[in-house]
Amino acid sequence: MIKLIVSDMDGTLLNENMEITDASASAIKRAQERGIHFAIATGRDYPMAAPLLKEHNIICPLIAQNGGQYFDGTGQNIYNIGLEKKTVRELLSVFSQHDDLHEELMTSKGVFSDNQDQREEMLASMLSDMNPDITFEQAVDIAQQRVEEMPITFVDNYADVIDDQSTVIFKVSVHSKKGKELLLPLKEKLNAQIKNLSVTASSERNLEINHLGAQKGLAVARLARRLNLKANQVMTLGDNINDLSMLEWAKYSVAMKNAVPEAKKAARLETASNRENGVAEMITKVLNGKIYQQDR
Repeated sequence: MIKLIVSDMDGTLLNENMEITDASASAIKRAQERGIHFAIATGRDYPMAAPLLKEHNIICPLIAQNGGQYFDGTGQNIYNIGLEKKTVRELLSVFSQHDDLHEELMTSKGVFSDNQDQREEMLASMLSDMNPDITFEQAVDIAQQRVEEMPITFVDNYADVIDDQSTVIFKVSVHSKKGKELLLPLKEKLNAQIKNLSVTASSERNLEINHLGAQKGLAVARLARRLNLKANQVMTLGDNINDLSMLEWAKYSVAMKNAVPEAKKAARLETASNRENGVAEMITKVLNGKIYQQDR
């Protein structure tokens, strides 16, 4: 029996407007009322993820930064797994060899970016990739609105951020309009040159670089152990490369209809898209028992 449900946010729980729908919020609460634990596992940092849950009064653990941080239901930070500063400098050195890249640092003091226009373009590209039914112009409009709402610090360069000993850098995100043409060889280069990295992605046009120990699958396994649960009692839902580790770990792994092929291959089950309340659909199947008939 499923006792823990863990969902990704962007492209999974969030719709094309980067919102949790009332239907999804209602399904989550019904599951919690039935004694099923619910948690989030996202590439976002806590300040960008928690307000979306608070809007619907959803109280649950939150795995942030692809597994780099864990917060309990009260918002208390339980653990952190960051990149070494030396590693971050190596990453930025590699990125500087390419013109068509925009990188950002996700840290204990928030998100740092060195270009607001590229930030908006990056977000619009990700929205477009995750929601193929909307136009790029619609994605740009949503991105511009969200950038204004997001707690981001814009800097001229990253030297001061890296040199600040009180700042933990959890993730480096890098984006390119060239997509896989540039990013796949870059991923291979990073893995070959720099040790202890977990290089994933949340869209076709980005890479997300964490410490090797900061992965969603590892974080979900830690949470399950805290709850005295095994993989065959856990459901995970996701849509992209940074979800693969948790989709591969849980027995009841679910890919969204809009998921990338790699996620669909890793998952055992599939649900409707993020635009069609796919998470709510699957939670309902858990509650009415149909998930177990589907798994036979």
